[in-house]
Amino acid sequence: MSPSLVAVNWYYWGADEGRGLPLGQNTQVPLEIEGEIVDVSAGSRHTFLIEYDGTVQVAGFIESDFGYRGHLGLGPVQNCGPNGDPNKLCENTNDPMPIKKVVDATGRLVDAPRFLKAYGGVGVPADSGEMHSLLISQDGRAYVSGNNNKGQLCLGNLNEDYVDYFHEVKGITNARRGAVGQEFTLILTSDGNVYGCGTNEVGEIGLGDNVDYAPSATKIDGLRGITDLATGLGFAVYLNENDDEVWASGTNLYNQQCAFTEGNPVTKPIEVSRVIFGGMKNKVTQVYANRESSYFLYDNGVVRSCGRNDEGQLGNGDFVNSSEEKPISKVDLKPKVEKLGSGPSAQSVFFVADDNNVYASGINDRFQLGIDKIGSKDKPVKVEFEGPVEIEFVSASGTHTVANGRYL
Repeated sequence: MSPSLVAVNWYYWGADEGRGLPLGQNTQVPLEIEGEIVDVSAGSRHTFLIEYDGTVQVAGFIESDFGYRGHLGLGPVQNCGPNGDPNKLCENTNDPMPIKKVVDATGRLVDAPRFLKAYGGVGVPADSGEMHSLLISQDGRAYVSGNNNKGQLCLGNLNEDYVDYFHEVKGITNARRGAVGQEFTLILTSDGNVYGCGTNEVGEIGLGDNVDYAPSATKIDGLRGITDLATGLGFAVYLNENDDEVWASGTNLYNQQCAFTEGNPVTKPIEVSRVIFGGMKNKVTQVYANRESSYFLYDNGVVRSCGRNDEGQLGNGDFVNSSEEKPISKVDLKPKVEKLGSGPSAQSVFFVADDNNVYASGINDRFQLGIDKIGSKDKPVKVEFEGPVEIEFVSASGTHTVANGRYL
């Protein structure tokens, strides 16, 4: 067990189907749930939790057994009747269940390893079953489950229907973290390289104009020494903190790469550091992304953002998308920010600040911001925890948000 892992409780707010409760209900402000949780991930209408012993729990809503494509990784879905079955993956809502089995690199169904990181699937619309998910084990292996129509599972094939157990990705033994977008996957290894698979139709994995799909984990040329990465629906941003470099690739319809390209996609990673820094002397320490927006945390606690802003998700005080005239904005928040949180299907963003509070901006039609009043916010507002908190991580989907931490 890594000594850096911190086991804490977790918090949930937003649409309740994301944690296996009845469809249509909402949790308006953060609800604390006891546990020993080291990582959380909010996927579209589902949630992954990693416990201190490395066990993965997953909960959520399945629209139908016909449309499900395996993103929960618990095996085949069953029609369990109106009351469900806590021991089976059922059509409709599912309480948290452990992932006990995975498929190893030889194709055998074996006991699940201990896991370190989880990345829930991205669906548009939110009830889509055509998602996939990624897990990183404590020994540096990557496991994928779900839809594989574009080769996004890195298993060497595409146009397969799906897999409903997590499968080990061959050839990756030093995975550090990862990210999933809509029909593509990225894996960051401990040597600073990035591997991608899935669709590259608009440059999502940065393999150039002549590669539409990559069914196997493929090293992305031009990226080196990467320390952080994040994905939206159809784009990615990367950070080389040591060399003060920020890179991006994929769709740029809303200027979410902070580099104006008249909406044209960027099919190979481009360095956008000049725009991101804009003459600033501070270093970027974290990059983040959500559906069609990007965020950059600097070592002085300032956050700047770019991209789509129709729900106020840039946090800059208006609802205007980025443009050539204003490619990047400063987030309107006075406390210094220590961590960012969001997710590739979200239209909201969270700022963990040094005053022991969490702030948020963006869409709030299902109480995704953790405040008890419906309505989007164009400036960060304080998430309504019961008191000062120490938050380790925040993950958001289009309809709900999860975090792990503790009250002080």
